Amino acid sequence: MASDFISHMLGDRQTVGIDIGHYSIKLVRVFHSHRGNIQVTAVDLERIPEKTLEDGQIKDSEKLREALSKIMARQVSDREKVDIVAGINSASGVLVDKLTVKVPKNANEDAIIVQTAQARPPFDDQDNILDYQVYDRQDGEIKVNIVAAKNALLDSWAEFYKDSDVRLNAIDVDVFALANVYMMSAEEEEKKETVAIFDIGEKKASLVFLMGGFFHSTRALTSGSMESVINMLCRHLGIDVAKCHEIFESDKPVMIDGFSEADIESAMQLAFEEVVGALEFGIRYFSNSEAGEKPSKILLSGGGVSLSGLCEYIEERIGIHTEALSPFEKVSCAPEVVGESGLSKALVNIYAPALGYAMRKF
Repeated sequence: MASDFISHMLGDRQTVGIDIGHYSIKLVRVFHSHRGNIQVTAVDLERIPEKTLEDGQIKDSEKLREALSKIMARQVSDREKVDIVAGINSASGVLVDKLTVKVPKNANEDAIIVQTAQARPPFDDQDNILDYQVYDRQDGEIKVNIVAAKNALLDSWAEFYKDSDVRLNAIDVDVFALANVYMMSAEEEEKKETVAIFDIGEKKASLVFLMGGFFHSTRALTSGSMESVINMLCRHLGIDVAKCHEIFESDKPVMIDGFSEADIESAMQLAFEEVVGALEFGIRYFSNSEAGEKPSKILLSGGGVSLSGLCEYIEERIGIHTEALSPFEKVSCAPEVVGESGLSKALVNIYAPALGYAMRKF
């Protein structure tokens, strides 16, 4: 008890990041030393029943609360001794944009930023809660990231955590968490590049663009998720979801009755084409808004990292170097976290948003 008290007085903190997706809750706990060092001290996952969540909306709060209680009981012995950050999915009705504002000397900076943002559709919707983050100041101009979310969406999540006896220090957005994870691990020269993080989730896919070391923008995609890949394979190979995941997770070719290895590979390429089509659309949209600028690198994140051969396929088709995000690669982890065999590439990327939330120190 005394050592915990002294540690806290010195400025040591622990932050727990919670990422709730359609099929699981991911938790990452990070120790922040007062000297500036960090270490991941826990990663965990708890499955949730199907249809508990739909499009970021809670449909069965009791089942979700039960799953959250289980994972918190395993990893957080005293909730009063940690800071907790939970995230919401940017593809579920969250608006993100950039804004440049001129602020006269001695003027009310906050009021000017908010008023300027609220004058622009769709940020003018009175049902939105508006927030912003300043990322650059030069010659009287302030550059900010604007975030808006529906009151009802935030209220429902805030109420859920309150009912679950989880005291939140902050609610964050997944795209900012992914950007933070990359910036934390990138070399100084890499931070100057234009980078696209392609997050392939179970039900949603999105692109996060970074330029010159700052978050630039995000683009929700209408296709390219794991679900779209699974639907394509089920349709062409007559298999179920479980068999699809067996194909994704196996290091060796998985045989299917009535189909040759070439047939399976052909079906995977059709599925990959849909993913690439969504990616190309997002990059084209970004490029048109930035005078032809294209990312020099694509980083895959989310469950899509488990799709064997996807990185190589994207790089060959689009001509841009593509690799997995690998969020834990340059972060110190306690031995009990990684174990003898280490975290699998797929699991590492599933935990990326939760790690981004847990990187915040209060």
